[in-house]
Amino acid sequence: MMYPEFRMGFLVVPPALCEQFMVTRYFSDLCNGYLEQAVLAHFIEEGHYASHVRRIRKACFERKASLTAAIQEYLGEKMTVHPSDSGIHLVCWLHNGLQGKEVEAKAAQLGMGIQSFVRYCQRPLPREGILLGFANHPPEVLREGIRRLAAAL
Repeated sequence: MMYPEFRMGFLVVPPALCEQFMVTRYFSDLCNGYLEQAVLAHFIEEGHYASHVRRIRKACFERKASLTAAIQEYLGEKMTVHPSDSGIHLVCWLHNGLQGKEVEAKAAQLGMGIQSFVRYCQRPLPREGILLGFANHPPEVLREGIRRLAAAL
């Protein structure tokens, strides 16, 4: 939800485990800068992080809705979106013998980064699927990408 360059995360742990987590953290990773931690703590305390999360969630919801609608409109006979309430990716199940690697290759020719499930599985799945990310693109770009992919398939 923030910038990966910060290389920071946080945990909310029960009070009884705080000391053990702090000791473990001390011995396992000392690379985060104090300035960055202090700035992030201030950002959270002032309510800016909560505001940021609300804004990102709204944007992701709009992007996901746009992508889902475009898939249903242009590719509804070729794939089905797996229902999900969260995340920044859509799982799509392919129909009528369409292969994930084929969709991935066609998308790559169009300059799109779609991933077949094959890369994530040790054994073949009972059905073919693809993974579509939507966090980095506005709704109109997602919609146009799906329209172009549908034409290529």
